[in-house]
Amino acid sequence: MSFDGIVLRAVAHECSQHLTGARIDKIAQPNRHEIVMTLRNRSQNYKLLFSTLAQEARVHLTTTTAPNPPQPPLFCMVLRKHLEGGKVLSIRQSGLDRILILSVQVIDEMGDLAERQLLAEIMGKHSNLVLLDPASRRIIDSIHRVPANISRYRQVLPGLVYTAPPAQDKLPLWEETEDQIGPRLLEAGPNKALDKLMLSVYAGIGPQTVQELLHRAGLEPSQTLEFFGQYEYLKLFRSVQNMGNALRGNLYHPEVILQDGVPKAFSAVALTQYPEHQRKAFESVNEMLDFFYRNRSTYNLFRQRQSNLEQVLRREQERCERKAGLQAAAIQDAKEAQRWRLYGELLMAHAYDLPQGIEAAVPNYFELETPLVVIPMDPALTPLQNAQNYFKRYQKAQHTARQAQAPYEETLEELAYLDSVAASLGSVTELSELAEIKEELQEAGYIKAEPVKSAKTPKTGKGGKTSKPGKPAAQPQPGQITIEGFQVLYGKNNRQNDFLTMKIARNGDLWLHTQKIPSAHVIIRNPDRRTIPDSVIEAAAKLCVWNSKARYSSRVPVDYTLRQHVWKPKGAKPGMVLYENYKTLFAAIAEQEITAFLGE
Repeated sequence: MSFDGIVLRAVAHECSQHLTGARIDKIAQPNRHEIVMTLRNRSQNYKLLFSTLAQEARVHLTTTTAPNPPQPPLFCMVLRKHLEGGKVLSIRQSGLDRILILSVQVIDEMGDLAERQLLAEIMGKHSNLVLLDPASRRIIDSIHRVPANISRYRQVLPGLVYTAPPAQDKLPLWEETEDQIGPRLLEAGPNKALDKLMLSVYAGIGPQTVQELLHRAGLEPSQTLEFFGQYEYLKLFRSVQNMGNALRGNLYHPEVILQDGVPKAFSAVALTQYPEHQRKAFESVNEMLDFFYRNRSTYNLFRQRQSNLEQVLRREQERCERKAGLQAAAIQDAKEAQRWRLYGELLMAHAYDLPQGIEAAVPNYFELETPLVVIPMDPALTPLQNAQNYFKRYQKAQHTARQAQAPYEETLEELAYLDSVAASLGSVTELSELAEIKEELQEAGYIKAEPVKSAKTPKTGKGGKTSKPGKPAAQPQPGQITIEGFQVLYGKNNRQNDFLTMKIARNGDLWLHTQKIPSAHVIIRNPDRRTIPDSVIEAAAKLCVWNSKARYSSRVPVDYTLRQHVWKPKGAKPGMVLYENYKTLFAAIAEQEITAFLGE
C-alpha cells in the first residue's frame, strides 16, 4: 500500500476532469482528521474526501457518507465561511510531491472576487490540510496547527506566511535517458541496495512502485550496482522509460491486491509482481481508492470487534480453567483421603496399647500380609483423639468432593460452551455475524448489555389503538449451498446453530456435527425422504469440519444422524444439544478445496 506521488498525480488528473468549474455546496468534518466536500458540476454531485490520518492520509472522490457531529469543529466552520458556494478553478499537484492544490474562486468579505487555496499535504504523520490566501501566501487556518515547539523549521498557524515542505531534488521517471541512467545511479550511491537507490533518485514513486519497476526489469531489490553492466542498465532503463511514458500521458492501470478477500495494497500502475487472481482492476484511481479504504475500514472494524470478543472469551476460558482446576483438586483430594480413614480405623483398633507420640507403627490388618503402617500423630493428643481427627479430615474431604462434583461438571460444560463460541468466532466473516455472537454473550452475561434508550410512550391512534411497535430483532441467517440438488444449511455461531437445528430442520433431514469438537451444525434438507448419496454426506461433513475448531486437522470424526434423534436438554446453553442413533465418518478439507466448494 503506497499513496505516493504517482497515485496523487492520477487523482489530480481525474479530479481536474470532473471538478473543474464545480460549485462547492457543502463542507463537513466527520472527525478531527477528515473533511468531505460535496460539489456539483454538470448536474452531477461529487464527494471529495481529504484525510490527514497518518496511516490513511489521502485525497480522492468517494461514495461513502460519513455521519457528521452535531456541532461542526472550528476548521470546518472556517472552510464553510471561505469556500462554500465557491467555484473550483483548478485541481493540480505540486510537481510530483504529495501535495494537492485546490484553487477556488470565492466572494470575499468586501464582495469582491477572490481566490482561496486548499492544500492537502499527504505526508504520513505530518499530513495536513491548509487553507490560505494565495495573494499574500498567508495561512487562514489548518486542520492541524503546527506551533514552534513541534517544528522549528515550519510553523503552520493562522496569519503566518505559508512555507512549503522541503523540496526534494529528484527526477521524474519520464525525464530519464539511456546514457544518463548509469552515471546518475552511480553518483547517488553505488553500494546502496537497488530499491533504496531508486527511491532516492526518482520523484513521486514509493517502495511499492519501485518493487514493480524492478520486477518488470527482472532485477532484485537487494542488488547493488557493483556488478551492473550495460545489459542490466538497459533493462532498468526500459522499465523506467515504459512506466514513465505511460505516467506522462496519464495512462493508469489502477489495481487493488486482495489476499483472502482482504485489500492489502493498491497502485495506480499494474502490479504484475502479484498473481493474477489477487489483482482487481478498476476503471479509475478514485474508484480504486474508495473501494480500498472502504473495505479496509470495514475489515479493520471487523478485526477490532473480533479481537474484543476474543479477549472476553480468553478471560472467561482462563477463569473456567482455574475454577475447574481447583474443583478437580478437591475431588482428587477426596480420593486420596481414603488413607485418612484407614489411619483412623487402625488407630482406633490399637488405641488401647499405643503410647502418645509423634507417630505410631501398627499392623494393617486390612491386607493379608498385615504390613506395618507408620501413622503420623499429634504428640499432644491421645491415639484415640488422633483417630478422631483423621475421621474428621476424611469426612470433610468427602463432603468437599460431593460439593465440588456438580459444580465441576457445570464448569466443564461452561468451558465447552466457551470453546464452541471461540470456534464460531474464528470462522465468521461478516460484521452481522459478530453482532450475533456479541448478543449471545450479552444474553449469557459475559458482556454487559448496552443501555437501552427509554422507549417513548406509543402513540394512540383512532379507536384507542396504539401504533405498532418497532421491528423485531432480525432472525439468524445460516449459510446455505446446494450439493448435487440437496440444500445444505450450516450455522456460523451458536445462535444460528440453535435456529437451524431447532427451528428450520425437520424430521427426515440429516444432521451433522464434529465428534466432541465445537463446530457448525450442518443440515442436509430432505423433505422428499430420498436416499442421500454418500458424496453429499461427505461434502456436508467437510463443510462441518471447515466450520469447526479442527478445520486444519486430518481425519476429523463427524457424527451424522436424522434430525429427530437430536434434542436440546432443558436449560442448555445456545448451540448445545444431545443426539443418538448416529454414524461416524472421517473427513478433512484443504483451504483451496473449500474456496472452490463454497464458490468464494
